[in-house]
Amino acid sequence: MSVGEEVRDTQAPPQQSLGTAAARNLATTTKSAPQMQEITSRWLLKMLPWVQVQGGTYRVNRRLSYAVGDGRVTFVQTGDRVSVIPAE
Repeated sequence: MSVGEEVRDTQAPPQQSLGTAAARNLATTTKSAPQMQEITSRWLLKMLPWVQVQGGTYRVNRRLSYAVGDGRVTFVQTGDRVSVIPAE
C-alpha cells in the first residue's frame, strides 16, 4: 500500500434502525390486568418495621383477592342532599 491510498472497508455499515419484527413488537400493545391492586403502597412500606435477618429463603404468604363491584361510585340524591352508598 502506498502513501495516500485509501483503505476501503468491504463490510456494510452497521444497521442503525430497527428490524421489522422489533418495530412491530414496539408498535403493538399487550393488554394486562390492572396491577396496583397487587402492589403495596409506598407509605405502607415506610411504616412497616424492618428486621435485620441473615440470608436465606423466606416464604411469602399470598392472599386471594376478589374485585367487588364495577369500580363506580354509587350515590343517592334526595332533594338537595347527596349521599354516597358504601362500596359493596
